[in-house]
Amino acid sequence: AIQAQLNAPAASPPTASPPALVEAGEVSPSVREPKVPTPERYEGDLGGCRSFLLQCGLVFDLQPQTYHSDKAKIAFVIGLLRGKALEWASAIWEQRDPCTTAYQEFTAELRRLFDHPTRGKDAAKRLFAVRQGNRSVAEYVIEFRTLAVESGWNNESLQAVFYQGLTEPLKDELISYPEPQNLEDLVALSIRVDNRCRERRRERRLGLPNHPRSPNFFQGTGHPNRPTLSETREVRLPDPEPMQVGRQGLSTEERQRRRDTRSCLYCGRAGHYISSCPQRQGNSRAR
Repeated sequence: AIQAQLNAPAASPPTASPPALVEAGEVSPSVREPKVPTPERYEGDLGGCRSFLLQCGLVFDLQPQTYHSDKAKIAFVIGLLRGKALEWASAIWEQRDPCTTAYQEFTAELRRLFDHPTRGKDAAKRLFAVRQGNRSVAEYVIEFRTLAVESGWNNESLQAVFYQGLTEPLKDELISYPEPQNLEDLVALSIRVDNRCRERRRERRLGLPNHPRSPNFFQGTGHPNRPTLSETREVRLPDPEPMQVGRQGLSTEERQRRRDTRSCLYCGRAGHYISSCPQRQGNSRAR
């Protein structure tokens, strides 16, 4: 009977389980895990530990085959540590601390040392102090919402504190609009009005100057106020070359008289301009 029991396993067909193992081996490699961006390296800054571990956890959830063991997860996290955080990990690794073999214990120790975000009363104090300053409302909202989540305040209180942190010019602009009923409406309205004000300031900085344009500014543009050819020619005329004895300049009265009588500014005679004056050097005939 004992001999029969010893021989029984050899007599049983060994082909029952292998097909299942082969099938499982064929299916598993065919499952392709999605590519996930690698989290940014963590240097031990206080308050950033939670965000870092959150990103690592997303990698583990989306790539369970790659990081199926605690050892693989811990190695991945340590590979992203820098600065003080890496110094801490190196110390506990060299001491063979038990937390280096269990991921939950490892992250618990990491949180205990570095996870000190602003919460509760501390977040409430910072909410009172935070201001928009020179930032856009969109940038101000990011910091405000982060602190608001940690404060635990209700919507009405958050709405009042958010409005308090806006700049005075923006508050003046918001007076023209109906009062928002909740925080979300106030945030949306503030961002919209702030963007309009910033765009208007940008337009003023890049706007056209207030002083008059030169006569040939619109030349070739087809502008309706473009000067006529004769006006342009008159404006472009160089200073007259007086032919008086001693090359003395014309008096203001004489210059105005010749312009009023449409006389030549060079010789004083009518019927032509200085550009075609026969008595001016370089001109051969009168108009």
